[in-house]
Amino acid sequence: MKKLKIFLGLVVSLIIGLSMSYLFRQDNSHFDYEIDPKYYSENRSSFENDFDYAFDTLEKYYALFYRNGTYDFLKNRENYKKEIKNLKTDKEFFDKMNRILEDLGDGHTNLLDNNESYDMKETFVLSNKEEKGLVNVDLINYLFGTKISSNEIINKIFKESRAATKNLITQDINNDIAYLKIRAMIDPGTPDFEEDLDLLKTYLKKSKNKKALIIDLRGNGGGNSAYTNFYLYPMILGKKDFKDTHEYILFRSDEVFKYDPQYPELRDSIKKIKDSDFKYLEENIPFLKKDKNMMDDIRKNYTHIIFNPGLENPGEFGDDYKFNGNLYLLIDEDVYSSGQIAAHFFRDNDLGTIIGEKTGGDGIGTTPAMVKLPNTKYILRFSHELGLRETESMEESTYTIPDIEIPRKDQSQIPSNDGCVKKVIELEGQSK
Repeated sequence: MKKLKIFLGLVVSLIIGLSMSYLFRQDNSHFDYEIDPKYYSENRSSFENDFDYAFDTLEKYYALFYRNGTYDFLKNRENYKKEIKNLKTDKEFFDKMNRILEDLGDGHTNLLDNNESYDMKETFVLSNKEEKGLVNVDLINYLFGTKISSNEIINKIFKESRAATKNLITQDINNDIAYLKIRAMIDPGTPDFEEDLDLLKTYLKKSKNKKALIIDLRGNGGGNSAYTNFYLYPMILGKKDFKDTHEYILFRSDEVFKYDPQYPELRDSIKKIKDSDFKYLEENIPFLKKDKNMMDDIRKNYTHIIFNPGLENPGEFGDDYKFNGNLYLLIDEDVYSSGQIAAHFFRDNDLGTIIGEKTGGDGIGTTPAMVKLPNTKYILRFSHELGLRETESMEESTYTIPDIEIPRKDQSQIPSNDGCVKKVIELEGQSK
């Protein structure tokens, strides 16, 4: 799962929770999801109709064409459509469409299979249990239906939500270096998360006076950024203030908000862009000063914006788990979404040394928008936001570049054989 990050003091996550419709009716938002009859045309196959619906949706709302350099994706529409025309089964359509969508170079844009859809629904239920009234009721009911009661889903999650492999691994590299590996940013409130939190508290308290702590995020594709934003980092930083990192989230149309699962939560933060806002972005984001073409694209194609002032440290853990030594972060190209959020945070706050490979990126924004294809009923999720940070380059805004590069060939899942861990030992003046 990808992705969550809370704005204005809350976690705005890649996935928000769902309860059932009767729990949400206090929300005043209401959207109509009636689909244009042209997408049921008998002159084309159901797959061609769904293809057109998907491409029309992306052409209107998709936010990353310029950033990813993928405007040719739209130009190739008719060539792609030829690949769809003679398909026979829904599964063939699913596989072909996801291969086509891969050309966008965006891990947040794809069709969801049935298991992914159900997993997402489960996560919506859990999140809503914590924060009711913050999801787009009409969209969630439309996408997932309400046949299973929220209590039944929650009970099912708590029975089945046991990780096949440990999500959090703790290990002493030697007497002076502690090590944490986080495989995924799992959701607070689940049994797996509570297990992680108990282990984290025990290990950090035991290790707080070691000379160095390694946080290994390699392979972490994301999930719920609350894992690091509200737990790991506040624990290891104690009462230290976080750096106020400004981020900007841009949208191409206010129409897309009806497909945004988090719209009720974000509504008060969204504003229509004025000329003065464009000028502010150009003056305050260094790489936009140099990239006139991107700034022109933003002025032409984006209509609404969120100004995110950054997170604050609530200080609820005090200094009970504060780490007093040097910090190291290990990253690779598989660090993505909420994993990238954690990498951004580490770099922005100058917490220590980053080692490994450039990340996979995309750590700015909220849960992707979602539509349901009219005929096959597959859910298309897609990036409807352009995230910007106050960095010198667009690459730094999107990815995290390591301070010390250790290529994949020199890395290992066994810490004692791993080039990144060996580099930490070297930097700390240690021997095995």
